[in-house]
Amino acid sequence: MLNVLDKLTERELVPGYHLACAQSRALIETLTDASLDAKAALEDVMDQFFVETATWGLDLWEQQVGIETDHSLSQADRRAAIKQSLVASGNTTAEMVRQLAEAITGYEARVIVNQDYSFSLEFLGEKNELADIDVEGLRSVVEQIKPAHLRFVISGVTWGDIESVGLTWQYFETNKMTWAEFESKFCVHAKK
Repeated sequence: MLNVLDKLTERELVPGYHLACAQSRALIETLTDASLDAKAALEDVMDQFFVETATWGLDLWEQQVGIETDHSLSQADRRAAIKQSLVASGNTTAEMVRQLAEAITGYEARVIVNQDYSFSLEFLGEKNELADIDVEGLRSVVEQIKPAHLRFVISGVTWGDIESVGLTWQYFETNKMTWAEFESKFCVHAKK
């Protein structure tokens, strides 16, 4: 058990003469423990109100958005699925797709609407670099929410893109991946 003085903040300090009495000290320590336990329980419950901090409340969030609970997934994966469902509800707009892409990838995104009834995503940052994202996962989620008459296009990575971020053949020799594996893992992270 922590010393009662370690548990109390400066404004809550109890005068020393109260702590000198064994009965008073025992009562103060018991009430302090109960108070700290109640505070921790309240903070734990409050954490469940937000997807980012929820733990045991993830089951309730999943129920709310209509996702089947899968305890074999990590909490991060479960949170991502909940956020995707929350963003994906309602009418699909370019802004909604942008927010969804940002929530999934963690990169700032821009939706580019083309004249041929297609749209694509561009990921933005402070410098040109490759963005490590799950391209197929992103495609799957966007395909679920987009209007059926629109085509979602993910442009392939070009040699110009590879050169713009300073990669060489040595990268591919060292990392032993096919071009298809490389394209499915990376998108170009364009400069703002």
